[in-house]
Amino acid sequence: MACPIIIRRHDGFQSYLVLDPQNPRELLRHWGFQDEFEIRPWLGSLAPDEAMEEWCEMLAEDLDNYSIADEENRDYCLDRSDWDKLK
Repeated sequence: MACPIIIRRHDGFQSYLVLDPQNPRELLRHWGFQDEFEIRPWLGSLAPDEAMEEWCEMLAEDLDNYSIADEENRDYCLDRSDWDKLK
């Protein structure tokens, strides 16, 4: 079963919060930085609504830039390989 993910839209691309109970993590994209892709552990809530609000508050952004999906989301599937290279 696919786990929930939060999609953060910013600067014309996406970052993701993967709410996998065994390995919750942020998949962050930093436009213009030498290390463009970063994976960080997520220590917040695993409930999608709560996690979305926590992540939004933590980054001081507008909640309209966030949405809830799952690992079957087309954009996530296309982007996932960028972070898979870091493992």
